[in-house]
Amino acid sequence: MNKLFNIINSDDILFGIPGTTLTSVMIILLLTLICRKLFSHLIMAYLKKLVAKTETTLDDAIIEISEKPLSLLIILFGIMLCRMILLPYINPEIDKSIYKLLQFFLVVIICWFIHQSAEILTVFFQKFTKRTKTELDDLLLPYVAKTIKITAIIIIVVKAAEIFLGMTAAALIGLLGGMGITLGLVFRDIIACWFGCAIIYIDDLFREGDWVQLDDGKVIDADVEHIGVRSTRFRNFDKTLSIVPNSSISTAIIKNWSKMYKRRVKYSFKIDGISSEKTEQILSGIRSILEKSEDIHQEFHMVNFRELDGNARIIRLYYFTKTTVWKEHELVREKINLAIIKMFEDSGVERLAYTIVDLSDDRPRDFEVSRQQ
Repeated sequence: MNKLFNIINSDDILFGIPGTTLTSVMIILLLTLICRKLFSHLIMAYLKKLVAKTETTLDDAIIEISEKPLSLLIILFGIMLCRMILLPYINPEIDKSIYKLLQFFLVVIICWFIHQSAEILTVFFQKFTKRTKTELDDLLLPYVAKTIKITAIIIIVVKAAEIFLGMTAAALIGLLGGMGITLGLVFRDIIACWFGCAIIYIDDLFREGDWVQLDDGKVIDADVEHIGVRSTRFRNFDKTLSIVPNSSISTAIIKNWSKMYKRRVKYSFKIDGISSEKTEQILSGIRSILEKSEDIHQEFHMVNFRELDGNARIIRLYYFTKTTVWKEHELVREKINLAIIKMFEDSGVERLAYTIVDLSDDRPRDFEVSRQQ
């Protein structure tokens, strides 16, 4: 026992460090390990039982992933405390290296926790995205976890380069910025598609299920099947699939037929050899048909005697149906046309005396394909 006390009280046991100092360091390390065990078996066990009583599983996941990083932090703080005690006996250059190394491990532990919590943060953000009206956040949500993980890894790499390679954070950020510009030039088309996707949602150009035309149908005249980050899929009327990069969509002229709140009908009657009195009777009859129909939008419709073509009277008919669904729209047109033909018959206008010129342009080119909007 006396020999042990003599060793402890010695002024130079190891590298000029007194025995009392080394004893203090050993005691601190021992207490650190005890604290770590108590933290894992008591505090964390109590917290796990506490969160198990809640309805949500989010707090359970947070406790689960935070146990190991917090345990390592306890050990790291214990080592830092030992360094402070040994500071008078350590070479300044060596102490500087030890301090940077401890800083690096601290950053690694924090980034490790952030990396592990990426999936939990995604679940947390998902609750907010369900409350929003825009679909852009739902589309970008799967990339949140990947972005968080990559950011954590980049921070570790930057810190490692700063410590082990002697590079400053500013120089590293500048280097990464230069690499970013280079990669941006290489992948500019892909980046343009990403921004195109954002424009589609931010400007509310269209949604899945909408019927759209790009550049007056020269590029696309089809239904939107899926909006992706890089491209959008369109289902054509013949059931073929077209895939268009979002960068092309963002610069195209877009006509979204599904955003109609009423649908137009426009055509002309060309009637031969009728008197002015009969013409006025026909105009009044067609106007009455439109005004009495519950399927016609009463905000605006026109029936006019437009012009003469030889012995023929040209009457222009212009109105809107309340429904925008193509099949229902066609049934309304049919109903109105039958009423007009019956009115012609009742007015004594012979069938061979008139022709109809359809001027509408709001239907698909393939009229044989039935569609549901």
